[in-house]
Amino acid sequence: MNLRLIAYTGKGGVGKSVLSSATALRCAEEGLDTLVMSSDPAHTLSDAFGQPIGSHETKIMEHLWGVHIDPVDEAMRNYSTLMDYIVEIFRVKEIDETIAYELANLPGSTGAAALLKAEYYDSKERYDVLVMDMVPSGEALRLLYLPYLLGRFSRKLVKLIAPAADLGRILQPVTGMPMPSKKVIDKQLELLEQMEAVRRLLTDFDKTSVRLVMNPDTFSIMNAKRTYMQSSIYGINTDLAIVNKIMPDEVKDPYLTELKISQRENTEDAEKDFKPLPVKRLPLYSQELKGFERLRKAASDLFGDDDPAKVYFKGKPIEIITGEKELELILAARLASKEDVEVERIGDELIMHIQLDSGKAEVLIPLPAITFKYKLKGAKLINGSLHIKFGE
Repeated sequence: MNLRLIAYTGKGGVGKSVLSSATALRCAEEGLDTLVMSSDPAHTLSDAFGQPIGSHETKIMEHLWGVHIDPVDEAMRNYSTLMDYIVEIFRVKEIDETIAYELANLPGSTGAAALLKAEYYDSKERYDVLVMDMVPSGEALRLLYLPYLLGRFSRKLVKLIAPAADLGRILQPVTGMPMPSKKVIDKQLELLEQMEAVRRLLTDFDKTSVRLVMNPDTFSIMNAKRTYMQSSIYGINTDLAIVNKIMPDEVKDPYLTELKISQRENTEDAEKDFKPLPVKRLPLYSQELKGFERLRKAASDLFGDDDPAKVYFKGKPIEIITGEKELELILAARLASKEDVEVERIGDELIMHIQLDSGKAEVLIPLPAITFKYKLKGAKLINGSLHIKFGE
């Protein structure tokens, strides 16, 4: 069974949970075994479907299950052995245990644990579709890429530590520093393998898509633009954008006239700026979207006769053109202007500094091995793509 993973993301309050639930319901009613998963502490899935949904897969109706994962529990299940070792190092340095645990808490570990859960469902081949209600978009993108970055750095660390583990334990009374046990090293290697599987899942365009949710206001749209550009660079496919909660035309209250005009202009600008990515519109409904009938209505308005699980769009994230003693790396860098992009190389990584209306973004790009023998010569933005040149 080939799992289709759809991850809805956007800033808080744009309607990710409702659209995740509506998409999952529509997939199930088309006969696809579907799981909708959320790590939202507000338990929004339970509210949307009007029934309790817990930490184990709960059957909602035929072909549809829901699960609310506790990211802290998942993080402890995956990282507790490593955290205990790191805490022991801090305790040797006479750091208070409470502070030590705060320092040992791996950045983004709770969100990364949710992604490991997604990979678990993929490996079990139980469902046709997994719909994820992601955390707000800025953090979500970091979490989507964390498994690759953490795995990349940690793999080097483990290679250094593993051969020295036995010697380190012999010297521990002299050095005063605890060395990782075989259990810690084995857990680290196991975690790296899981993270590599997550990376493969997330960067498979045929299986995984990010879907951007925004409201028709400037801040929400700029937030979505930032997410879209970063996901393109990271090699994660975005197949659809949705402008949600648009004031309907039938609302005639003069007090809302300027708001309606602003929303219409913002939506039209978004459709132009995100092109060729498909952009769909959803109205602001007169009632809260709770229960099967209202979710079904939202899904119908959103997808029409379309298959909600199809891949709406595929964008090519990276292209390499090789020449004699030089090469050119072409990355999608949508929505940035020429004066807004700067690049610098640090070892086998490229840091891309991007200035947008919503703030400054720094994107870390692992360079292909083919670039290691060349120097960075320069970068140009051409028609929405960043052309980075390397040479001797």
